[in-house]
Amino acid sequence: MVGITRTGAYFPRRRLDRALIGEAWGTRVPPGTRTVAGLDEDALTMATDAVLACLGDADPADPGQFDALYFASTSSPYNEKQVASVIATAADLPREAAVADLGGSVRAGLGALRAALDGVRAGSHRTALVVAADARRVEPESELEPLVGDGALAVAVGRDDVVAELVATASISEEFTYVFRTDEQRYLQVAEPRFGATYGYARDMGEAVALALRRAELPPARVAKLALAAPDARSAGDAARRAGCEPGQLEPSLVTEAGLLGTAEPLVLLARSLETARPGDFLVTGAYGEGADVLVFRATDRLPAARPRPVAERLARGLPLPSYARYLRAQAVLPGESIGEPVTSMVEWKELKQNVRLYGSRCEACGLVQYPQARVCLGCRSQDRMVDHKLAKRGTVFTFTIDNLAPVPEHPLPMAVVDLDGGGRLYLQVTDAADGDVKVGAPVELTFRRLHEVGGNRYYFWKARPVEVR
Repeated sequence: MVGITRTGAYFPRRRLDRALIGEAWGTRVPPGTRTVAGLDEDALTMATDAVLACLGDADPADPGQFDALYFASTSSPYNEKQVASVIATAADLPREAAVADLGGSVRAGLGALRAALDGVRAGSHRTALVVAADARRVEPESELEPLVGDGALAVAVGRDDVVAELVATASISEEFTYVFRTDEQRYLQVAEPRFGATYGYARDMGEAVALALRRAELPPARVAKLALAAPDARSAGDAARRAGCEPGQLEPSLVTEAGLLGTAEPLVLLARSLETARPGDFLVTGAYGEGADVLVFRATDRLPAARPRPVAERLARGLPLPSYARYLRAQAVLPGESIGEPVTSMVEWKELKQNVRLYGSRCEACGLVQYPQARVCLGCRSQDRMVDHKLAKRGTVFTFTIDNLAPVPEHPLPMAVVDLDGGGRLYLQVTDAADGDVKVGAPVELTFRRLHEVGGNRYYFWKARPVEVR
């Protein structure tokens, strides 16, 4: 049996009330909110958070068991640099893990999942992680501005402890210009929206779903949930009808609460369908992009005991942006200050285990855990008796300060000394914090974020954030 073993979602804490967009431009907008990546977030950081959520903390999975990681995005922070390698390192996967970046279309997320499943089925991988993340940029005052949201979803696949077994797959490929962005364009473009939704999306998606159901020898009425990424509810219903299904079988979209999530959307909808599925239910997920990919899964008997944390919980703790201008700043439309000193590749490589994999030192003589790594114990002063110690990503605030003078784009900047569970103390920036969140004794967790950008290169490190409601 090959299939999904666990999932993990991540959404930025910042929310933009769509009414603020309407007020700014004097236009009508749909109701609801959209998730907005912060100034220190991008597809890489969101993907890392989703992978860490997938690995879990209540019933954690050993990162060392995964021998592959696939990263899918149309908004990768690098055009030429393997982002999957950064994510795998931050998640402490083995150096021998196979990694790959996929992009070019929002269809890449489901394509990455299919590639990972094929790899496990063929014996190339024992277990693999798939993560799709997008923080796509849309032009101010465009039709897409209220609709596009940011987020990420990670999926673990393997042969053991499967909660959703792969039953069948289908693909349709066809040149059709609908949503696109060239290498010279910053913002998403849409060619003939209504025509594209009907003759591009609905036609290809309906055909791909019908083909997948035939291969699975599954009558349309047996489908418990259709988790189809779609530009709108009308198009999703059209695609369902073309495949012989009913709109009532569709997993509801998250467009009102979060927006259109790019490569992550079909995986997010699939994860949502797993929240309510019963053993034996058939779940169908699909993604569109110059054709369509569709995967059919069957929920297993293990699912009730291993359900993922609900997506709604991941979305629950939003931090409203106070104005449309603050949203533009988060999207880097308004100018911000580039700060910090460049880090040489030599220093970056030398401190990789310490700063990205997040290892400290533990004294074999007295057991003290310290960070950064050192040869001499700060407790008993023993020398050369330090061993590597993987630091926990949770802790409590020991003390803090609120800095209003730091040269950063957003003020104030909370800085905290964090005592980690299991030992170790770090001095970190605090992100995603509302007024009153940062206080002595407050629980925090670590998140991998952009620290600064110098010379066109981005530098990442760990920050603390208030613990989410669990």
